Amino acid sequence: MINKKTKICVIDYGFGNIASIENALNYLKFDHSSLKTPNGLGNFSHLILPGVGSFEAGISKLKKLGWELKIKDFIKNGGYLFGICLGMQLLFKYGTNEKTDQLIEGLGFFDGKCKKFFQNNQTNKLPLPHVGFNEVNHNNTKIWDGIKNPSYFYFIHSYKVSSSEDSHNYAKTTYGEEFISFIEKSKIFGSQFHPEKSHSVGLNLIQNFCNLQ
Repeated sequence: MINKKTKICVIDYGFGNIASIENALNYLKFDHSSLKTPNGLGNFSHLILPGVGSFEAGISKLKKLGWELKIKDFIKNGGYLFGICLGMQLLFKYGTNEKTDQLIEGLGFFDGKCKKFFQNNQTNKLPLPHVGFNEVNHNNTKIWDGIKNPSYFYFIHSYKVSSSEDSHNYAKTTYGEEFISFIEKSKIFGSQFHPEKSHSVGLNLIQNFCNLQ
């Protein structure tokens, strides 16, 4: 089991806005490092998986760099994981190929499929990507301590997970149709929005995650 002083690892696999997350962690004064490969991952207590881009490219890069199995081992050893935007989508069982719409296996921590907006809704289409601040109705669990419900967070995405068959705590947001904007199970968390770009409420959420023990 992981039992050490709080130290944050940010996965730098080429698909995330690492600088924004690092700036937030610096502002909050947390000890952190960014790693391109999982060497030395055992030295960390918390892991952040950011991401901007396609599900297919993201999961392929994680596998190529050796992150897939190491992330799963990290969780088995008691570590905390927070996936952001594409990083949250990758936590689910399946994503979709943007060109063929075929299913792609993700990390599998949550049941669900990541698909493009409005595939089954031709009457209420809105511009894509979904960009800007939108309302998140959360469940007042520990990671939401001190954060008003509902609160507004910053989104930018064209793909989403609409539902999860697992009985996990999750929040939903509406952009033409409902989608999961936050999900958690035990020590695993995911936000479709970008907390690092969501002003004080986002910083509060990151701080709460990093303080989990």
